[in-house]
Amino acid sequence: MKVRKSAFKRERILFITSILLIFISFVYFALGFYDLLITEERAFDLFSRWQEQQYIYRGLYPYDVMKGSPDIIPEIGVIDSGGYPPWAFFTGFFFFPPISWELTRFYHLILNILSILVLAVFAYQIGLPYGKSEALFTLTACLAVSSHKSTLEMGQYGIILNALLIIVFWLIQKNKNIWAGLIFGIAMVKPNISAPYFLILIIQKSFKAIISFSLYIIFGSINIWIITKLTPIYMINKILKQSKHFADKGYSGIHAFTALGFDPKQATILLGIVGILAITIIIYLCRNYSLLNLFAICSVIGRVCTYHRIYDNLMLMFLLLAIIQITFDRFNKLNIFFLTLVSLSLWLPAIIIDFANLEFAQIIIWIAALGHILIQGRYETSYFLGLTQK
Repeated sequence: MKVRKSAFKRERILFITSILLIFISFVYFALGFYDLLITEERAFDLFSRWQEQQYIYRGLYPYDVMKGSPDIIPEIGVIDSGGYPPWAFFTGFFFFPPISWELTRFYHLILNILSILVLAVFAYQIGLPYGKSEALFTLTACLAVSSHKSTLEMGQYGIILNALLIIVFWLIQKNKNIWAGLIFGIAMVKPNISAPYFLILIIQKSFKAIISFSLYIIFGSINIWIITKLTPIYMINKILKQSKHFADKGYSGIHAFTALGFDPKQATILLGIVGILAITIIIYLCRNYSLLNLFAICSVIGRVCTYHRIYDNLMLMFLLLAIIQITFDRFNKLNIFFLTLVSLSLWLPAIIIDFANLEFAQIIIWIAALGHILIQGRYETSYFLGLTQK
């Protein structure tokens, strides 16, 4: 009787919370889509990517068409951004077909809606084995992440990249490795978000995925080198020169190094090396963990150890889902505590995070939650390995 009463109370709490999260999600998406599609001075990151791709269509390397360049085309404008690798412009042929800026905004509205549907299906699937109330909560918890709004209003790739990584997740599960590698290649349009997940392909021994991914990156890069008539070394130097610009404007572990007196460029490289070592060791030690937990590990280390801004918090969707799954597996106070912390760190609007200077607290929460996942996963793995041996 007590168990049934407790389960009823839990379902009621989850349902009420889900209704509240639906309202929050609606507000975030309504504001975000309005800025993406209508507001004149918004979606400027998307506009920058559109500008860059227009120069690629004309055979010009966009990061050469900056202020003072004789190659500036008035109807496109001056490029004041940088840092994207050559294969990103190859992927850009899909993200930015040769259409006007106004049509591009509408095109990305469609891409983002489709990507949100992919996330919704994935989240619902994660929660459904525990019940319909749990599935609804998992779905709404993911949709209520505040970075959806900032991603849309800036015209960033985060929502689309999450969808691509979820598709990679599904393809790995179904052993469709060639397609997994190709989709992962598309997701590498922003390596600071997607690159850590490459280690999952290695640890899963998905050699077909690694080969198809590598071929996509190589072919895409060669294609852009031919179009722009530039060398790989030249492009790499251009990208590295932008590291100070990135490090100064984002927030991540890079700031801990710059506070110690490191130059932003040095801090970016040093923390990148630390991140590669950390994720390689952890992924190897956790190779028997669930695929969702492996994705969560990559999301946290990638978020902390490379340049990011607040809209990139969407990459922590896998952390949120892993914590939700652990909580539904074992509904105890410690798991609920970590779920509450992670959820609030992702649900709170950016204006509150900025006003209260909670950026550092967010990073601490994510690292602590990752540690909790690693500990829980170790017990889980030991239990199942013991059953297998018996």
